[in-house]
Amino acid sequence: MHENANEELQRQIDRIRSLAAEVLAAPDAPLPQLLPAALFDFNITSKEVPDMADAGEIARSLASLLHQCGEHGPDAQERLQVNALLGNLLRELAPADLPPAESAPPLVTPVAPAAAPVGRRIALFTDGGPLLVMLRETLAHAGFEPVRVDSLEALAATGDGERPVAVIADIGLCLLYPQCHEVFATLRRRFDPPPHLFCIGTVDDIPARLEAVRLGATRFLRQPVDTARLVAILKGVTLQTPTQPFRVMLVEDDPFLGEVYADGLADAGMVTCIVGDPLQVPAKIAEFDPDVLISDLYMPGCNGFELLALLRQDDTLNDTPIMLLSSEAEMARQLEALHLGADDFLTKPVDMELLIASVTARAKRARMLKRSRGEYRRLKQRLREVERLLPGSAHGTVDADLLHGDTIDLDGYVVEEVHHDDPGAGRA
Repeated sequence: MHENANEELQRQIDRIRSLAAEVLAAPDAPLPQLLPAALFDFNITSKEVPDMADAGEIARSLASLLHQCGEHGPDAQERLQVNALLGNLLRELAPADLPPAESAPPLVTPVAPAAAPVGRRIALFTDGGPLLVMLRETLAHAGFEPVRVDSLEALAATGDGERPVAVIADIGLCLLYPQCHEVFATLRRRFDPPPHLFCIGTVDDIPARLEAVRLGATRFLRQPVDTARLVAILKGVTLQTPTQPFRVMLVEDDPFLGEVYADGLADAGMVTCIVGDPLQVPAKIAEFDPDVLISDLYMPGCNGFELLALLRQDDTLNDTPIMLLSSEAEMARQLEALHLGADDFLTKPVDMELLIASVTARAKRARMLKRSRGEYRRLKQRLREVERLLPGSAHGTVDADLLHGDTIDLDGYVVEEVHHDDPGAGRA
């Protein structure tokens, strides 16, 4: 690149840094009018500089977002995205000798993690009427202590002795008070563990559900509320229901690496099983019943792709996530893995925090799928039994328990990974 071109690139970088500093210093102020043009100009210039490709792509994404926001500018949620992209861009443009910047703020309101309860109090932020009566009776019968909170001010003033394990709020009521966001955020900051938020709405539309997400809701439930499911989720996220730790099978022919991964997962509260010979995996799966299977790619006797294809022929493993680990960075290999049915492809060396987060996410989803299928099978069986006992059948009268029995499987209603204090529980 010519000297003049270098100077022009540096001038554009300095301009973006100056505009970004102005934006980040005044989060509520209108965005500088020159920012979109500066980003577009930098994106065009960066195409001629290989080292600036990532920064140029971030600039393009940010300029496109600002363009989509239109003349009115970004709203509060869009401003979070603008600030996040600006932070990413500044990190790309920072000199190599500068210390790393602080991690970017989350783009979604954090949900309260599953935790042991500090009580059984549940605050009900709803209007009076049938919903309030139903919630009080259902929760009291389940062993909780439901208490109505008749105003947002009263909820904000909740004292330490009145701390709830959860708040159940009418989303329609929340929409009337913009300050709800700050009240719920304050409750999450004040209490440890923070209370869960459950939003209930008469309409299951996207605006209502999006508002629940932005409030930090653990779940959104539509009226009429499935009370058995509500109680099951409440007991699950407050760890009142004993939940089995996630089970992870590691297929790794390198004993050292297998132990490294197993130790990291066991420290996160998971039970692990290491299989050194891929040909033994089908038999081991039947014994171990893993929530997630992690396999190396290059192994003697049977490579990871072959093992993946073999396991995906077994319909009983449809809900079992399979992840591949490999030093192979070739995109074609990763696409091949996805086409064969892999749920994820992580490149070695794998950061342990990323591995734990990936396994946890896959295991939670697998538990949810298995639980839903199990509930569906039990419901079908119950309906068959009821049909056999209908009037006119030779089998007699219908047992009321068949109609009203609890079909909810409580296992798996957790928000974060399951941790256990027993240090010896991590290895099968």
